[in-house]
Amino acid sequence: MEWAPVNREKFESILAEETEALRPHVKRLYEQYAVSPFQQPCLREQNSATEHVFVVAKTGEHLLYYDDVEEDFGVAIPDGDGVLRNWGNYGPLGRAVLVLDEIASAV
Repeated sequence: MEWAPVNREKFESILAEETEALRPHVKRLYEQYAVSPFQQPCLREQNSATEHVFVVAKTGEHLLYYDDVEEDFGVAIPDGDGVLRNWGNYGPLGRAVLVLDEIASAV
């Protein structure tokens, strides 16, 4: 099956499932950093086409996003031009929320 970018409806379904599965204290953290989801441009490789990920939370410059290719959540800082080029995926939303909170606590 050929990969296709996730549409907003499918993404919202994924986010709802992931949010529902959060432990109560992680859900409180997520709600603290959550933003209205928006798309952020990203480049997987230097010469690849621009793609987009959905951002669901942020603290400072750090964005928590959903990578529909890997089907994971991760955290990254956009470059000066607003494009994500270097990022780390952490798996389920709960794990990425904990990473984001750890970053926020270290600042």
